[in-house]
Amino acid sequence: MTKTAGKTKQAKLQIKKPYLKGNAFSRLAVARGGRILLYLLLSAVMFFFLGQLMVIDVPWLRILVNLVVVAAFAGLMYSNGARVGEGDVSFAEIALSRQEAGKPVSREDRDRCFHPLKGFVTALSGALPLVVLCLAYAVVAVKDHYTLGALPSWVGAYETRSDIGLALAYYHDHAGIGVVDVLRLVVRLLVFPFVNMVGARNADALLVVERLSPLLVLVAPMFYGVGYMRGEAYRSLVHGGIASNARRAARKQRKRQQPKKQEPRQLV
Repeated sequence: MTKTAGKTKQAKLQIKKPYLKGNAFSRLAVARGGRILLYLLLSAVMFFFLGQLMVIDVPWLRILVNLVVVAAFAGLMYSNGARVGEGDVSFAEIALSRQEAGKPVSREDRDRCFHPLKGFVTALSGALPLVVLCLAYAVVAVKDHYTLGALPSWVGAYETRSDIGLALAYYHDHAGIGVVDVLRLVVRLLVFPFVNMVGARNADALLVVERLSPLLVLVAPMFYGVGYMRGEAYRSLVHGGIASNARRAARKQRKRQQPKKQEPRQLV
């Protein structure tokens, strides 16, 4: 079979049926965003406990591993969006048949129907609280500075001397954890793969990642919208598969109904 024939056969399997177009902005679309928000929060918790496994000294391997993590998370969002989109197209087909039969279609039913942009509205509404959080930190983010480490235990004996103790007193000045520090921790967990790609020692690149965190936190959720938009195509494949199976069953039925040819008998 040539490539052209294969494409033609694949095109025949995609059967699009009319459906009632829904609303992009609705309560249902916003309510579905709660699942997106839950996924993002769970990913941050996962990075908090398992993020150390993604820290690798070899730069190219570290970048590759973190890209795979981002791709896997985006794939999860895509599959969820495609599943919901296909279900909404199926519901929209039923709603259209009810409307054509003269039955009323409520606003709730129309909100349930498919709209190509509904997936992006769901993704944005779910990620909006975290985008605002990242934006608040991006405004006040500053470049990391070197902090003093802990003194060895044997230095404690010299702290009582007036000529040395004054210099060592600086090591005991610890600044408390403020709101900005908590925001930094949360934001870095939300975009941990991108933080890990640039490395903890690259202060300039870290600052860029933190400034771009409101956009980076949207990378995976946007694939939910892309998957949802593909729901119409997946639904057409379902109809194509049903039609293909029906044709195959009809051919088998015709073959069974055809009279069998009698073989000529041999004269003795």
